[in-house]
Amino acid sequence: MSPLERIPALSTAAVGLTGLLALTACGGDEEPAPAETVTETAPAPETVEPTGGEQDRPEDDDSGQESEETSAPEPTAEAETPSPGDEVPPGGIAQVPQEDLPGEDFEMYYAEGDELGVAGLDPDDAPLEVFAVPGEDSEVVGGLQPTDAVTVTGRQRTGSEDPDFGIWTEVQLADGYGWVEGGLFYFGATEDITDELLDDVPPAEDPQAIAEGVAERLADAGEDITDDDGEPVGPDWTLITTPEETGEDFYRIDVTGMMDDSVAGHRLFVTVEEQADGYALAQVERTLLCSRGVGESGLCS
Repeated sequence: MSPLERIPALSTAAVGLTGLLALTACGGDEEPAPAETVTETAPAPETVEPTGGEQDRPEDDDSGQESEETSAPEPTAEAETPSPGDEVPPGGIAQVPQEDLPGEDFEMYYAEGDELGVAGLDPDDAPLEVFAVPGEDSEVVGGLQPTDAVTVTGRQRTGSEDPDFGIWTEVQLADGYGWVEGGLFYFGATEDITDELLDDVPPAEDPQAIAEGVAERLADAGEDITDDDGEPVGPDWTLITTPEETGEDFYRIDVTGMMDDSVAGHRLFVTVEEQADGYALAQVERTLLCSRGVGESGLCS
């Protein structure tokens, strides 16, 4: 699987349209020029380039040193951490001329050719719809799944007179182009954080309860923060995949909505092992989700 598939899994294209999709969080796997690599997971902070469908982790080269595109120490678990997909998502139409697009030009952090991955998308709410032009009243020409990755064209639009218009980004699909609002992030370095959580997540009879316990601890903002309407804001988590659904040996969980203009969140890869009296935490890998790009060190820029 490619870096974005497992991060520790995004798709061909990176870890923040919006932060994301976003929010979104601390891992991804940031003004300096955005990196074109997306890394869903890789134990050592480094950057990996996604290739499209589901998200996987980068591997080290034959020299034993991590590649520039991002590799990280092999996880102790048998399965590798996936990153966003290896295939370009289906759909798309011919690129619409600039003068025919609604809204006005908007420059954020995405550059032409950057790869970003979908993050924070609840599978129950999938797909993230891709429209012919900016605006939810236009034709739907494709859809992105929770572990997809895409390449952006560098074109973005917003509506200065309509605060509800949002910020739209053009992406490339298998058969052309389309526009999405939020939900995309750069994927940065991946690190193994198992030792930080072993004492905090006790064994349980239900393996998924352990994975969710990890997510709750990493999404804990430490204080209650609310917006002007009294609604809670800050980190939240979404269960993206389970071993039963994918055949992988880990749970994939996105933590997004972090109160940071650079780190939008994390993609977690949580491995649980069976014991005589139930289940226990075996490994946790965390990939950075970045809003503005990824530096050479794999950290958000």
